Amino acid sequence: MHLLADVGGVYDPDADAVVQDELAAAAERERDRQLEDERRRQEEEAEAARRAALAPDVLRHALLSTLARTGLLDGLSEDERVAVDRLPDSDPAAALAVNALLARAHEAGAGLRPGAAP
Repeated sequence: MHLLADVGGVYDPDADAVVQDELAAAAERERDRQLEDERRRQEEEAEAARRAALAPDVLRHALLSTLARTGLLDGLSEDERVAVDRLPDSDPAAALAVNALLARAHEAGAGLRPGAAP
């Protein structure tokens, strides 16, 4: 107590630079933790959306729609229909790639037909 009397008053933690530095560092750690939590949450949401887009039923529907749009659906053999049905379950990424390739090939071929719009 004698030491405090010598410096001229009551201890004020708001005026203590060490305490303020510690509080600022703690606040910054908390902000960093919150930012990291938000980043992780966004990544989890993106992964969930990606998985939903790769759900077998969604992919199967996309493949069948693309095949119908290209005019190929009605001409599929039984084995080809089975393969189209199984592909989304066995390899979702391959089903997505095949669907994209079919759509691009159809769009490219449409530009080659006489009277097709450029």
